[in-house]
Amino acid sequence: MSGAGRTNLQSKETGSVGTSTAPTPFQARPWHHSLFVIVLTALLLRLAVITIGHTYRITPRRDHFQFGWEMGRLARSIATGHGFSSPTDLPSGPSAWAPPLYPYILAADFKLLGVYSPASAWAVLAFNSIFASLTCLTLYKIGVRIYGAGVARAAAWTWAVFPYAIYWPTRVVWETSLSTFLLSLALLLTLRMSDKIPRLRTWIGFGMLWGIIALTNTALLRMLPFCLLWILYRSPHRSQQLWGAALCLFTAGLVVTPWLVRNYEVFGKFVFIRDNLPLEMHEANNDQSAGLWTRNEHPGNDPEAMLRFQELGEIRYMEEKHQQVQQFIHENPRRFVWFTLERVWYFWAAPPQATIVNGYDLMIARHTEFLLGGILAFAGLWLTIRNRRPGWFLFACFLIVYPAPYYLVNPFVRYKHPIEPIMILLIVYLFAEARQVTLRSPFQKSTA
Repeated sequence: MSGAGRTNLQSKETGSVGTSTAPTPFQARPWHHSLFVIVLTALLLRLAVITIGHTYRITPRRDHFQFGWEMGRLARSIATGHGFSSPTDLPSGPSAWAPPLYPYILAADFKLLGVYSPASAWAVLAFNSIFASLTCLTLYKIGVRIYGAGVARAAAWTWAVFPYAIYWPTRVVWETSLSTFLLSLALLLTLRMSDKIPRLRTWIGFGMLWGIIALTNTALLRMLPFCLLWILYRSPHRSQQLWGAALCLFTAGLVVTPWLVRNYEVFGKFVFIRDNLPLEMHEANNDQSAGLWTRNEHPGNDPEAMLRFQELGEIRYMEEKHQQVQQFIHENPRRFVWFTLERVWYFWAAPPQATIVNGYDLMIARHTEFLLGGILAFAGLWLTIRNRRPGWFLFACFLIVYPAPYYLVNPFVRYKHPIEPIMILLIVYLFAEARQVTLRSPFQKSTA
């Protein structure tokens, strides 16, 4: 066999270009190479944590508030026949506090298995775990397109078994895991659509996906323009694909329109899906704030704020908070800039939180671990750009553009979770490249 023939029979597992991934008829595929095994392992691990670790036994304190927090309150209101309303402890009327998809899913869970019951908790955490496990699939597919099967498989396995990735779907009743999967799916479709001219039905499906994303986690919509720009930039017929992009936006608009109509009918004004941004900004930017969230002014924690919330109603209350935060920024521009810089740090290093283990406060170790993950991800991004890997622009947007709005509010660690699959992929790629680096001692004699 010629040298060229031997090269073509090499496995693509190394990530090299122009090689084959197909095993020979006499070579069985190792079980740990199976994408089905990876996804199944991820799901079984998460279900085991929920069941054996009893994470479905959510504390009943404050009338089960930790069972979904505002999401749980909205779902309870829906399930008990009061509609999408009252996102805090007391009745406060119609709400647009959160996008509607996850509260309605949770409400269906409550209707079937009981409001705030252990059974409903197990079911919704299992629901979260399914989408967290499916993220292994999208992560693998993205990795194959950018780095090759070896890096892709290592990243998928890392996501499947990494304790931090297991924590969110098994402990937190929120849309975090669903949002993470949907965003990774949008990235995968963006990469596929940029490789060949998309059909109109593909554009329609892409628009439907982004409409669902908007109704799940509206903040993720900021990535849509960059995905469209990448597809159009890579297309050889950009003028023709502009119609496809317009069709995508039109379809996404159709998906969210019923909720926009509901908001207009309920509040008498246009509200784009959710309305609580002014409160979130005010909680992080006020005279009592140190750049992070002031819980004592939140309607869910402060009786006076709750009474004011009930008195004004949600829309007027948010308008009041909008005026207050504008006034604070106008009167304290330097403090606002300083707060913002602090939140940039805390987004990547995690907000301060006491971490006591056997009497030792490991807060510094916690900051170090979070920060190290960010540093390694950016190093992987730098290598991706340097090596001209396809999709580098999208990865850069995920790490640079996505976090920007969270620098204005409290940077909860769960806000970063939707981009953590890409961070893991970048870190795995960095380690894979590092294996090819040979370190030579300055005292080593040359063999030349």
